[in-house]
Amino acid sequence: MFKNFLNMDFLTIFLILGFSMKLAMRKRARDTHIPYLWLTVFCTVGLVAAVNLEYWAQEDPDRIFWRTLFNVIGYSLRPVASLSLVLVVADDKKQRRLLWIPAIINLLIMCSAFFCDLPFGFDENYSFYRGPLGYSVFVVGFFYILLVLVYVWKWFSEGYKWEGAILVLCAVCTVICTFIDMLIQDGHLNSAIMISVIFYYMFIRSRDTNRDAMTNLLNRQSFYEDMEMYQARATAVASIDMNGLKRLNDVQGHDAGDQALAAIGESLLAISGRSVIPYRMGGDEFVVLFLNTGEEKIRALLDTVRADVKEKGYSVSAGYAMRQQKETIVDLYKLSDRQMYLEKAEYYKSPDHNRRSRRE
Repeated sequence: MFKNFLNMDFLTIFLILGFSMKLAMRKRARDTHIPYLWLTVFCTVGLVAAVNLEYWAQEDPDRIFWRTLFNVIGYSLRPVASLSLVLVVADDKKQRRLLWIPAIINLLIMCSAFFCDLPFGFDENYSFYRGPLGYSVFVVGFFYILLVLVYVWKWFSEGYKWEGAILVLCAVCTVICTFIDMLIQDGHLNSAIMISVIFYYMFIRSRDTNRDAMTNLLNRQSFYEDMEMYQARATAVASIDMNGLKRLNDVQGHDAGDQALAAIGESLLAISGRSVIPYRMGGDEFVVLFLNTGEEKIRALLDTVRADVKEKGYSVSAGYAMRQQKETIVDLYKLSDRQMYLEKAEYYKSPDHNRRSRRE
């Protein structure tokens, strides 16, 4: 048993300890994914304990109850460890509750081993064999890994190519280790799960760093980084600025202003995609980077944003600049800013509005 621990689980324990220390230092209220990452840690600890105790129970046929129990625990925790990664990115509470159903079904199947050999059993020589329902643990695990890949594909569309590729690699390695575990019970699955969750956490932290907390749009730093990445593919840049933010803050308070900015962020997220990348530059200033997008579509998307923001009770001015020759993204940004100012000036010429400075 101790030899098995040294051979297979020492690395896993080391990863668990290091990652647990990192999670313990994360105490910000907005880190809603932290409990689900802790779930992965606890599941992996349980898997390590169950695997090693199962080796202990193999030594004596009189320990068949304990061997059954430790197998049930191990085969029940494996899918939950993968599920926790999906729960991190699940969109709402109802969705999260539904995601537990396959894991619960697998748990019930595994618990039936105390009464029958449908999931697994032991022959006259006390050797383990898998029953007709014994592969449910792997089916459910593969299902959760597939869901992780679906979310990774979504992130690919948001421009996180390299980070997404790392997560795909982790998912593929976990699938391979699951197959190995299924065929020869190799024991490397625990390490694969912990390595994957660590990369997963690094990816989430990277997303948090690159996004504006209020609007969930990419931030100014991301825009500067993307200017170089998308220099060859950029066809246009749009500048968007809220009208009347200062007056809203003065009359209704800064909370009302924050709600307005968040509403504009929602409108921009609604048009975002692989070729449409919105950013919040700071204050009430937003920028949209268009990749391989025609002018007609750009005008339609900006009209959609204006209409959506107006429906929410606010107003924005917008301007855009198309690439004509070899203009850089910086050049397009400056030109789009000028066009936006022209529209803002027209807005404040209206009898219903007072002319304001650029910050309004």
